[in-house]
Amino acid sequence: MEVSITTDVGTGQRLNDDGWCAEQLHKNVTLLAVADGFGRPAGTAASVVVLDAMREIVRRELRRATFPRRSLTGNDVRELLRAAFAHANERLLRLGGGSDDFVAAGSTCTAVLIVSNQAFIAHVGDSRAYLLRRGELVSLTSDESLLPDLVRSGSGQTTAFRRGKLRPLLTRALGIETAQAVPPKITHYTLQAHDAMLLCTDGAYRGVALADLQAAVLQKERPEWISDRVVALGRMAGSNDNATAIFARDATLHGAPAEAPAHRQRPRRSFVALTAAVALFWAATLGLMAMWGGSSRLYLGTDGAGAVTLYAGEPASVLGVPLHLARQTYGISQADLPQAIRRELADGVPVGSAEVADSVVAKWQAHRRR
Repeated sequence: MEVSITTDVGTGQRLNDDGWCAEQLHKNVTLLAVADGFGRPAGTAASVVVLDAMREIVRRELRRATFPRRSLTGNDVRELLRAAFAHANERLLRLGGGSDDFVAAGSTCTAVLIVSNQAFIAHVGDSRAYLLRRGELVSLTSDESLLPDLVRSGSGQTTAFRRGKLRPLLTRALGIETAQAVPPKITHYTLQAHDAMLLCTDGAYRGVALADLQAAVLQKERPEWISDRVVALGRMAGSNDNATAIFARDATLHGAPAEAPAHRQRPRRSFVALTAAVALFWAATLGLMAMWGGSSRLYLGTDGAGAVTLYAGEPASVLGVPLHLARQTYGISQADLPQAIRRELADGVPVGSAEVADSVVAKWQAHRRR
């Protein structure tokens, strides 16, 4: 998966209140999200508060799912996303200090959690997620704002909207009501080979025809040029708001684990792509970090044949995708071990190193059932 992000403050704003994240949580699990906020509780953009809180819950719940070992179903992933959005809503509402009579801060959020080839989209507000498949760009979310509802009803507002004379009024956003009032709309799609994803805040797509967006993302160019072009299209259409676009090519091919900050501001006139040297540097650095992180998480379990095995990663799977790799198989079967040890193996036995694993297995061998 090749991911590129472009964000721009816009001519009509002093600060960039858009936020974004693109993080690989595992070899086959990737989280992409954009948010468009207003208000800065404690000096932090509302969009950043939302994205940080959401990622915190996704990471924590995935970690909790590993002990005891189990496989998360599609319903589990949906509940995980609902919990993440509820936590983000509560944190922004609390930090912003809003009330029934006063809205201090709020934010849209559109998140895509990709597990292998399964994409779960959670959405509140008017940021958007698109799917590019076989040359056709399709919106996967619907804008939760007042003006698009008028346009769809045929009230004659289309011309004024495209000329920028009217701005949409959000009907739902995080941070302005209790979590029960703003649950995310969650949809699920099975991705196919060569599918691409595009996520945008409204400053990037407002006033841009779908055909123009489609033509921009169909170019066989470096992904960063495509995300730059999407933001540029929004500017040419008259948008002077903060604008952010994430473009993910080959969305089913998860790359090296990487994490980017939830918020980044670029110079107003800058649509220049990151240089290849910087990209290679970060890819190499993050790759080494991922290798170190994976090898430091070791546990003892059993393989499909019941043999005691040393694994790196987490003793769990999401939608059938394992979050671990076998490092070494020992010549001992769980059937030969006492019941108490077999129960420990079923949940995964954490070990600090391969040497410690060897020592533990040696002790188990001494207790093999005669």
